Amino acid sequence: MSEAKTSRLLNLLIALLHTELGISRERILRDVYGHTAPSGDAAGADPDTEAVLRKFERDKADLRAMGAVIVEEVGYERMESDEEVAKYRIDPAGFRLPPQRFSAEESTWLALAALACDDAVAGADAQRALRRLEAAGALPETPPSQMQPRVRLDTHWVALTDAAARGAEVTFDYHATSTGETRRRRVQPWGLGQRYGQWYLAGNDLDRGGLRVFRLSRIHGAVTVGEPGSFEPPSEGAVRDALNGFDALAERRAGLLIAEDRALDLRRHWEPAGAGPPGWDSGEYTFRDVSVAAERLAGFGDAVKVLAPEDLVAEVLGRLRGAREAIGSAGAAETPGQKPGRRITTGQERLERLMDLVPFLLSGPVTVQEIAEEFGLTRKAVLRELELLRDAGPIDSAGFQSYIEISVDEDVVTVANAEELSRPRRLSPGEAVALQLGLKALLPLADAASAEAILRLADRVGAAAVEGGRGLPEVDLRSEPQHNADLVPVLAEAALAGRTLRLRYLNPTKDEVTERLINPLGVFSDADRWYVNSYCHRAGDRRVFRIDRIEAVEAAEPLPLPEGFEPGDGAPSMRRASDLEVTVRLAPEARWAEASFDAHDGRDLEDGSRRVRLTVLDLAWLPSFLAQFGGAAALEGPPAAVDAARAWFDRALALYGAAATTR
Repeated sequence: MSEAKTSRLLNLLIALLHTELGISRERILRDVYGHTAPSGDAAGADPDTEAVLRKFERDKADLRAMGAVIVEEVGYERMESDEEVAKYRIDPAGFRLPPQRFSAEESTWLALAALACDDAVAGADAQRALRRLEAAGALPETPPSQMQPRVRLDTHWVALTDAAARGAEVTFDYHATSTGETRRRRVQPWGLGQRYGQWYLAGNDLDRGGLRVFRLSRIHGAVTVGEPGSFEPPSEGAVRDALNGFDALAERRAGLLIAEDRALDLRRHWEPAGAGPPGWDSGEYTFRDVSVAAERLAGFGDAVKVLAPEDLVAEVLGRLRGAREAIGSAGAAETPGQKPGRRITTGQERLERLMDLVPFLLSGPVTVQEIAEEFGLTRKAVLRELELLRDAGPIDSAGFQSYIEISVDEDVVTVANAEELSRPRRLSPGEAVALQLGLKALLPLADAASAEAILRLADRVGAAAVEGGRGLPEVDLRSEPQHNADLVPVLAEAALAGRTLRLRYLNPTKDEVTERLINPLGVFSDADRWYVNSYCHRAGDRRVFRIDRIEAVEAAEPLPLPEGFEPGDGAPSMRRASDLEVTVRLAPEARWAEASFDAHDGRDLEDGSRRVRLTVLDLAWLPSFLAQFGGAAALEGPPAAVDAARAWFDRALALYGAAATTR
């Protein structure tokens, strides 16, 4: 969107908010578009007028897309008028966010909720929502660094939630693991939900004529969104009911052999049945979904052999063989002419930012640098935005414009004469849903009373969304039962108190249980797992431990942090200087792993795959990662990693008397 159009839309918005009775189309064309239509019958045939009217219609659509409900009616433009005209206005009550009041505890929850989405696809939406609630009167509160949940979203999240909110059909290519085929699907999206750490779309499949559930990570390429209002919203709870169908799958039992003293993580979830062949223990593993069970069991390589049922054996063997065959294989050529991605700000985002900027300025005094940091802009970009605001303001019936007054004095910015933009606008559906999602991510940290209060707060966030639409799409975030969930608040409190703890910790990659003395620094979640960030006295450095792998914890004699160690704030990066980098090629159905495993330096390939660089803590973990994809993730280098992974899969396949055919 050009600056001219952004300026025109801003002035149109101000004009429609400034009027109480409505403003005539003639005045809008004159004052906002600088066009005076010919009088009489000539007006209808004038090509210039028709072009401006088309532009006006497009601009109204743009404002409606941002949540403005434009009232169009016939009536008197002024009280003393005796002629009815077509006139337009925006009801401020439906556009502006009502004053907000939150307790200090609720403000902390809101801040934590925004942080939960900070590194996710919806992070910008959550931060904008929080900024607007604060401008409407909420108490800003710095959240405690000892607790920080993180929500991990699929890249298709924004498109699908937006389509569900607007009632727009979506079209996408979907890879079905049941058939191994990728087909085009047309769906009326109802909403999204999370189960077992994965995000799913529930909706009406138009080609198959009924309710279907789609795993977002199996959607290939872009999602095409159709026209809004193409179907009626589903009944309340429809998404939850659809996803609860996973729990309706019958429990099944798999017969397993586990090598002695290995697969310690799996042993916590099976039922031993005694000794097996020499060097092996036998037992059973309960599962519901064959695909999910195969992903997990294949990752243990030659430490586990699946004996039954036959379909699970075949699925595990297929994943092992496919992953082995893909190692070191040649991929397609890179798409030519690729350049490092540069995100381009859309016109809608820029106009929304201008609307958010005025309430922020009025909360001042603020400096140009503070504006740049708050909105993620350069100093030069901030000054451009301020110039756009200077060119905007209401116009009276005589055509005189009263401009917004912007002053920059010794880098401090002040604003005046901006009544129409002084109140923050309501939250968009995407912003409200993102903040609600962050609030629901806090539930594992809360007791029963706090959990109820958090859910009520999520409802209040929903009530702050734009009026006049279909309402918010249903997002069903369910926290699966976590081993050691009761330790999350215990470790958070220990971090707050500066205590030292003794842990017995299971390292599944090395199949060992070690004893550690740690000073917890905070707890955080990533996707559906909780971690404790700590200083480990055994390692003499920062270490991050997955809480569900803690075997035991008890108080220990206090040990100080070493001099010069910086605890830091928030959830840390789990990378270390000793980490290794490998090159992995992700087929279309596995491209979701790029975001989920923090890959970088991605390059598109001509067959729709993507080559990425992946940071790994230990090469011993890498084959387990590859196994779950069954060949959709191909290890390309370095050579030492390729050789080690091939040997790992050869040992696993040998258990079944199978071998991989190299490509």
